[in-house]
Amino acid sequence: MQNRYDNPKNPCGPPPNTGGCTENDTITQKTINAERKTYCDALTVAAGDVYQWEANFAGAQTLKKKKKCLFVWTEKNYQVFRNLEISTGTSLLQFNESIKDSTANFLKSNKAVYDGLKDIVKKVKDLQSKVYALRDEASGLKNCKNEGCNKTQWGVLTGDWTDCKGGEQKEPPKRPPECNGVKEKFEQLFCLPVSLAGDVDSLYKAAADVVGIQVFANINTLDALQKTLYDNSKAFDKHLQDTMKKDQDELKKAQDDFVKAVQDWSKSKATLFGKRSDFQGIYDTVSFFCCPPCTCVQVGKPCEERLKGCKQVICDICDTVKKTFCECPPPDTDQTKAS
Repeated sequence: MQNRYDNPKNPCGPPPNTGGCTENDTITQKTINAERKTYCDALTVAAGDVYQWEANFAGAQTLKKKKKCLFVWTEKNYQVFRNLEISTGTSLLQFNESIKDSTANFLKSNKAVYDGLKDIVKKVKDLQSKVYALRDEASGLKNCKNEGCNKTQWGVLTGDWTDCKGGEQKEPPKRPPECNGVKEKFEQLFCLPVSLAGDVDSLYKAAADVVGIQVFANINTLDALQKTLYDNSKAFDKHLQDTMKKDQDELKKAQDDFVKAVQDWSKSKATLFGKRSDFQGIYDTVSFFCCPPCTCVQVGKPCEERLKGCKQVICDICDTVKKTFCECPPPDTDQTKAS
């Protein structure tokens, strides 16, 4: 209906706008005019209703579009925080649980290492004392060997008479075979404790340094760091969950608003179509009253029924309605086959 509501050729206008039909000043024409006036008033009201619902439909359509955009944006924002909480927040908490267990096991192992190192240092210290005592005894034995009163015994034991007065004896006493190499054994007794003392000093210093490094590393600070990380991760995940819950509520509200906007838009659209149909029906009625096409009326034969043709037209309309709404489908249709 293009500008039907503002058509200058309104069927309710004066006689020039009645489509060229001649209006007689008869009782029948006056009756038709009075009835047409009723429909013309109704046509004006119907046109106003159409205008009203067209404006309502345009506003509902704009509101629906904005509500849809708001719903899509709210849903996207909710999905961002939901995916972040699932992929990062939950993973971070689980990772921290593993870190917590690993840190506890690591601290336990570190304490065991520390206790073991302390025990090693203690044992090395004890070994050092004993090696020092052995070194002192070896030094005393060497001093005893160099005393003049023991040179003869040295010569008898080792067969070395170079330190004795007069050098080697011409006929040294006969020595048992077990005394072979005794001199070399004594020399080892003199020097080995000294070298062992140096080694044990290095060993003690190394063990003490390892303990110092282990203490300086201060592994126990990992426990506090792990707790701080766990608390911060938990707070971060709670923030994500709170934001996600808030966005979820806002998404529900945005969805409800969008559904309501769609319902109002659909209702406005259906009402607008109904108002347009009402207007079209009233318009066609008024047009009929302006210049009714009475072709079914028999004229020129005053002795015959003049409205018999109109009766037949109405009967034809009835038959058409019956065929459209009341006639059953033939038995060979798809419905019959399906049944």
